[in-house]
Amino acid sequence: MSGLRLVDRIVAIGAALDGAGLPHAFGGALALAWCTQRARGTIDIDVNVFVPADRADDVLAALPVGVRCDEPARRQLLDTGQARLWWDGTPVDVFLDTTEFHRQAALRTRRERFAEHEVAFLGCSDLAVFKAFFDRTKDWADLEEMVAAGTLDVERVAGTLVRYLGPDDHRVARLLSLTEPGA
Repeated sequence: MSGLRLVDRIVAIGAALDGAGLPHAFGGALALAWCTQRARGTIDIDVNVFVPADRADDVLAALPVGVRCDEPARRQLLDTGQARLWWDGTPVDVFLDTTEFHRQAALRTRRERFAEHEVAFLGCSDLAVFKAFFDRTKDWADLEEMVAAGTLDVERVAGTLVRYLGPDDHRVARLLSLTEPGA
């Protein structure tokens, strides 16, 4: 499957995980496009697979031929529940269940038409929680886009952040500031 377009790789990963009976959803810029109705350029694939880290080998075995995982990445996936894999020059970031939040997010995924296939994506609020957790400049820009699109439930997301990070975490205040006048 060398030389595939990004879209084809996304569809292939989704089909492979579906075929293995592994619940999953794409996140990152892919899910963001559904939340904002505006595509943002991306070169990577973010996929949440809703199984515990001790099933990392099942996930790796299910991925399409060509997705490479060296031993350090495998160990990282087993130890932390996340790792960057590679499919030729395409990064494939895999996230497994590490908290109750992941298990709940699995219940809120949605399937959308994508390149003539039904593909699972994270729900907008769950995507927003993950973006706030990561706390990167590009993630905050994405959250601002979600506010502008009217698809960010700030109170719900803030409640989740407080539950996992505590009320004094700087990400809670930053999220709440997105809806302040002049933000």
